[in-house]
Amino acid sequence: MRNRFIAALSIVLCLALAACGGASKAPTSAPAAPTSAPAGQQASTPVPARPTSTPLPAAQPTAAQEEELEFGEASDLSKLNSYRTHYTLTWDVTNKDGQKESGSWDMREELVREPPARHTTWTGTGTGSQGGTFEIIQIGQDTYVKSDNEWMAMTSADQTLFGGDEYMSDPFGAISGERGKLVKRGEMVNGVSCDHYTFDESTLGSSVGMGAVSKAKGDTWVSTEFKVVVKYIVHYEGSGLAISGSDGEGTMDMTFDVTDINKPISILPPAGVKPAMPDDIPVIDGATELSAMSGVVSFKTTKSVDEVTAFYAAQMPLKGWSEGESPTPEMMSFTKGGRTAQIMLSEEDGKTTVVIFTAEQ
Repeated sequence: MRNRFIAALSIVLCLALAACGGASKAPTSAPAAPTSAPAGQQASTPVPARPTSTPLPAAQPTAAQEEELEFGEASDLSKLNSYRTHYTLTWDVTNKDGQKESGSWDMREELVREPPARHTTWTGTGTGSQGGTFEIIQIGQDTYVKSDNEWMAMTSADQTLFGGDEYMSDPFGAISGERGKLVKRGEMVNGVSCDHYTFDESTLGSSVGMGAVSKAKGDTWVSTEFKVVVKYIVHYEGSGLAISGSDGEGTMDMTFDVTDINKPISILPPAGVKPAMPDDIPVIDGATELSAMSGVVSFKTTKSVDEVTAFYAAQMPLKGWSEGESPTPEMMSFTKGGRTAQIMLSEEDGKTTVVIFTAEQ
């Protein structure tokens, strides 16, 4: 979705400088001193002639030129240790058939870098796929996704929590290239001191990535301490502004707020939901491609099938499991209370793939 918003935006705000008058040229040398004083008079030290005027200093940039800002220069949230964001988007258009279409997005995120954790919620209204809800909690290697009011847990050792093309972690990619003119310094917004900038369609060009803009008006506040945008508001008018792709004429409004910068934020798993990785299933040190979901644990190891078999034969009983009969050397069976664990092994290209199925009896 981020690519729908990223636009090549530009501004040229050129102010004419008043022409400066030229100064008279200073003499290249002082007049020659007399070789001797007239009779009866004491000789005096010669005084160089002064120029008739002083050269003016070079013209300096005007205040307006000095007080413009490209918002992309203040859009890097990766330097913050923690924060909360709230992003809203609403659109109202009339398509070529005269039908009205409206919708909205509301996205919230809280993020902590150490230890890594993130909680994101999204709610959409509108036609088709534009409506619905989504919630995800990521804590280290554990991920919890809410669907149809039920939570599903997953674990992945290779998961990159803050990488990739995740829009919520790079929200201001949408305004890279936009410029604003300073309105006021020292405004308190979202709990921090900010410089306030304003902008319009002349700073955006003819497109914002999702359609053609004819009019725009917005305000941006940049934290003077953290050097990041903490509030962004814009109203667009034009065609093709609906998220659904409708090319009708209409309006779109966007807001973005960053709060609780570098403040303590606690992100916890959903109440009553256990991590997907059972705490009584041992994993061989050095395992790669580890994942767990819905009672299935899998990973790869450079150890042989025989070595893996010996590892689980020794370690599972230490976790309270009892080994049962196995139909093949590549399968191991265990029981614990009312639970079962089936371990399947396969070896290829010098690596052993381990898949563990756990279930209630």
